[in-house]
Amino acid sequence: MSTPKRFPVKKGQILFSAGQAAYEFVMTLEGSNHGETVLLARKRTVEGPGADVILKCVGLPDRPALDAEKTRTRLEEEVRLATYLRHPGIARVHGIKRMEGALYLIAECVDGNSLNTLSNVVPEHITKFSDAFVLYLGAEVAGALLYAHTRTDEHGKPLGIVHRAVDLERIWVTWEGQVKLTDFGLALSKLPGRIASTVQRPHGNAYYSSPEALLGKPVDARSDLFQLGLALYEVATGSHPLDPPEGLPEETEEMLSATERARVEQAILDAKETGLDDAAVEDLIVRAATYTPKDLERLVAKLSEPLRAPLRKLLQRNPTERYQTAEELEADLRAHLDRLGSYGAKEAAAEIGKVLTEVGEQLVGLEGCASPPRRQRSQDDITTG
Repeated sequence: MSTPKRFPVKKGQILFSAGQAAYEFVMTLEGSNHGETVLLARKRTVEGPGADVILKCVGLPDRPALDAEKTRTRLEEEVRLATYLRHPGIARVHGIKRMEGALYLIAECVDGNSLNTLSNVVPEHITKFSDAFVLYLGAEVAGALLYAHTRTDEHGKPLGIVHRAVDLERIWVTWEGQVKLTDFGLALSKLPGRIASTVQRPHGNAYYSSPEALLGKPVDARSDLFQLGLALYEVATGSHPLDPPEGLPEETEEMLSATERARVEQAILDAKETGLDDAAVEDLIVRAATYTPKDLERLVAKLSEPLRAPLRKLLQRNPTERYQTAEELEADLRAHLDRLGSYGAKEAAAEIGKVLTEVGEQLVGLEGCASPPRRQRSQDDITTG
């Protein structure tokens, strides 16, 4: 993630109005690698302050995108695609606003924590989330992916949606324990008029890409399932399965045939051309082409019994050996979860509160650390007028 830049307006300034609502700037959240700026804003109406929203912006003053027109088109595609994604496990996109040459995509601000935040604040040596929590996360995201993967247009034609960027930053858990998959901005689909990628490359965070995406091969719904497996493995163990701490053995590339080596070299060149010029990404690409069933067995050996079988199947290098659909994955994860007892949103919310309290007590020495503050306003009633 790039370093946030100072946004050229002050906190509290109104960015634009839409219908009966005005959107007030709160803060810059991050610098995007995809051409847009990401802001936190607050909706205001005649009744007073409302819900926070996420704004993806392009064409802002002093913020020229490298390819502004392409970025605008992609944001417009995201809004069009969002009309087909009305599911409680998918964060909403509420609309788009054009204002003085700028384009603002208005999206739900999930009231909770990303898995990235939860993983970062819970050091491995202090505490871990339960097996039930990991299975619950996986089943909920699988349900959201099932919905997305099987969407059709108005004529019943499959849209072929593939998220392509399922990772720790895009999976959120609300304070009430609801799991939400966010940001379909990099999704592959058959939406009429969408811009097709000219180079096969990883989308989103390369560290959560499937082997086929890293190697420049076509991806499908099974690629999303592999990415979910990477995220669940990291939540369960605190480590990334394709990122060996000691680095790759020198003889790794010798395992490749001439054809495979040529594919790896081309994938590395393609990654560099799209800005992924990083030795660690090169190692990931090589690892994606060479990790074996024996390597996978060593990885899943670190897992507890309830997680071992589903993660083993999710992390297969060959897509044909994984779960073939999100429906199959969801059913299997819920079956494993049922064997552990009743566990749902209420239990997930309680576990997050308990874990954060334990971390606070152990790291800061606080007794009876209070639960994190909760905003009471609903995100579902945000509109763009």
